[in-house]
Amino acid sequence: MRRVRCTWCGHPPRTSYEISLQGEFTCVDHGAPSRCTLCHRPCPPHVRWHRLADGARRCPTCSADAVDTQEQARRHIPVLRADMAALGITLTRRVRVTLVDTIEHGAGSATLGLTHHIENTTDVLGIDVLGGLTGTHFGRVLAHEIGHAWLVQQGAPVRDLVLVEGTCELFAAAWLKKQRTPLATALRTAMATNQHPTYGTGYRLVRGAVAQHGIRAVLAELCATGVLP
Repeated sequence: MRRVRCTWCGHPPRTSYEISLQGEFTCVDHGAPSRCTLCHRPCPPHVRWHRLADGARRCPTCSADAVDTQEQARRHIPVLRADMAALGITLTRRVRVTLVDTIEHGAGSATLGLTHHIENTTDVLGIDVLGGLTGTHFGRVLAHEIGHAWLVQQGAPVRDLVLVEGTCELFAAAWLKKQRTPLATALRTAMATNQHPTYGTGYRLVRGAVAQHGIRAVLAELCATGVLP
């Protein structure tokens, strides 16, 4: 059995320790001058971690699985599309996925993914995903954006942003559930407790409807009327 060791000092963790989203242990008394932006693992001082475009740091574990280039993204996309198809979510027309350095959404607020479509049509122009994420983060974001593309292509008359984002979060959570890794489990748990009034509330609202009526009935009603059954 592999012995658990502190990511900072290399010794077995002391009585008080923390666990990153990647499932790695770090003694609490080391302190945390900075952290990995993706898994929150503490970064020791004077250690050169990879820096992302916005200056945030990324730990070695997250870097080992990072999607930094379009070529790396292309290796993930077919697998993710197959995973979504297995969940019953298939786009009627293929949508190009582009890795980008920055994404601005709304009033200048940063986000991790964005689906471009023509209003009042079923035309999806493309999906942007922020580069530098782990494969799991990338998949979680792309599954969410595929949800947006699917709703558009289905012509779903959903006008309530809470229901739109909640449905897409449901797709992302379903994809994460299939991954069975500490990071995927941690991200899915965070979604369930997210206090954001649109994303967190929407996810719990749609998930509750699915628990009561089933996924097929919920999606059929959203596509037909734009509201939950």
